[in-house]
Amino acid sequence: MDDPVAASLFVSWAHDDGAEKEALMARLAFGALSGVRLTWWEDSDLLLGADWNEEIQNRLAACDYGLLLVSPSFLASSYIRNVELPSLLGPGRGRALPVMLKKVPLDGSFDLRGLATRQIFTGAGGRAFTQTARSGREQFALALTSQIRSRVLRDAA
Repeated sequence: MDDPVAASLFVSWAHDDGAEKEALMARLAFGALSGVRLTWWEDSDLLLGADWNEEIQNRLAACDYGLLLVSPSFLASSYIRNVELPSLLGPGRGRALPVMLKKVPLDGSFDLRGLATRQIFTGAGGRAFTQTARSGREQFALALTSQIRSRVLRDAA
């Protein structure tokens, strides 16, 4: 049996969206995937006394993918806009995995900060995670997990 493809994710999210981020991340079935081994890091994992900016910069540089939890607060965050997105979307990177956590209009009324040309994961009917009925959130997370797996395996081929 072949060794699984290992990939690390940097989870980029707005702190205003903490409860929604937790609800989504708790449903992602990374440990059950075949053929890939996914690990993730988010700034909630910072240790007491750590230089948070330096640690985030190091994690951004080392990650294989950025899991971008898109929301109005995400797009409004100056740190995400000025530090995280340039690192994840900059030249030679391009491994951003944007997910519509909360509804953001895609009609040009919001500045998508470089995400306008990216395929943003949504649930059935183009719904954001928070627009998905509670009974459908498991399916949203399973479909997202499957899409991430497919992307990692494709990139490794």
